[in-house]
Amino acid sequence: MPFCERACPYCDFDFQVGRRPKLDAAIADYFAGLAAELEARRELLATVASFDTLYLGGGTPSALGADGLARLIDQLDAALPLAASADQERCVELNPEHVDDQLLASLTARGIDRVSLGIQTLSATGLRQLGRAHDEAMARRSVARAVAAGLRTSADLIVGWPGQRVDELHRDLDELLAAGVEHLSVYALTIEAGTPWPKLVRRGLRVLPDDDAQSELLRAAERELAARGWDHYEVASYARPGCEAIHNGKYWRGADVIGLGPSAVSVRHGPGRVERRRNARGLAGWRAQPLGERERLDGEAAAAEGLWLALRRLRGFDVAAYLARFAVDRSWLERRVARQLALGNLELFDGGARLRVAPGRWLWHDSIAVDLL
Repeated sequence: MPFCERACPYCDFDFQVGRRPKLDAAIADYFAGLAAELEARRELLATVASFDTLYLGGGTPSALGADGLARLIDQLDAALPLAASADQERCVELNPEHVDDQLLASLTARGIDRVSLGIQTLSATGLRQLGRAHDEAMARRSVARAVAAGLRTSADLIVGWPGQRVDELHRDLDELLAAGVEHLSVYALTIEAGTPWPKLVRRGLRVLPDDDAQSELLRAAERELAARGWDHYEVASYARPGCEAIHNGKYWRGADVIGLGPSAVSVRHGPGRVERRRNARGLAGWRAQPLGERERLDGEAAAAEGLWLALRRLRGFDVAAYLARFAVDRSWLERRVARQLALGNLELFDGGARLRVAPGRWLWHDSIAVDLL
């Protein structure tokens, strides 16, 4: 969903900025493009018996408002049969400033059972630095309303913004857990090239995040959540027991996914291969080429990608199943991971039957992934 009311100074996602009604023409263009993409994918969609998860992300889906989100969900439900199963999940990303009872009632009436709230922090100083449109009161109200509406509620936190103290992070965690949040995505502030933040640094209006401070804050979050019985199940994801994000897990497990809209990515897997469709960035590019560009990875390239993605899940993965899926032998895997095993960043366990990032080494996941690729 490529719309945001405000551009956060660190973000380079695919979006255009504006508010309704100024956005109405672009939103109409989006809906027309979505209909065109669904039509272009009709043959593929006919091969899928049903979908068990639906995830609306962005950008800011809630920028559409209750009526726009209702229209979007109805359009998708008409085209994508959703299975009723234990693994069913229908999730929408919401920004706190948009959350009200009308919006939540419209979502629950259409079967949405989970929301992901872009909280980022409950600190006024942090929200100003991050350029967010909401304030602390809006953030707190959005959580309370989502939980009261019976929705499974996740929140995003960005840690390591300049000047953030550990006690401020603990306060964020205390409040969100007490309010009923069942899942947290905890990210270090990352400044993307070409965003406003580096320009603000040059003007003396911002400073860059400190890596060591970020590391300590990330570790503090893990310690606090573990002490409260939460499961650190993926590099950036924590959940109460039984509350993991079902849809997000598909990317790390290598499940097939169909992505719709500008910059969306679809992935299908076969024996020893990965086929990907990456949609064009921006409304105009996507409208001109609704099926995007095709990429195919075979053999060792597919196996290497599957390896680093599987290692995002901190419980690790079954080695035999991985080898069978990607048609590589154990000697190939052992050579690939030998350096990281020697460094202590990876470990084989359960008698060598499973592989995972070693406990305490999850902060090194990006460098591990680069080495494995």
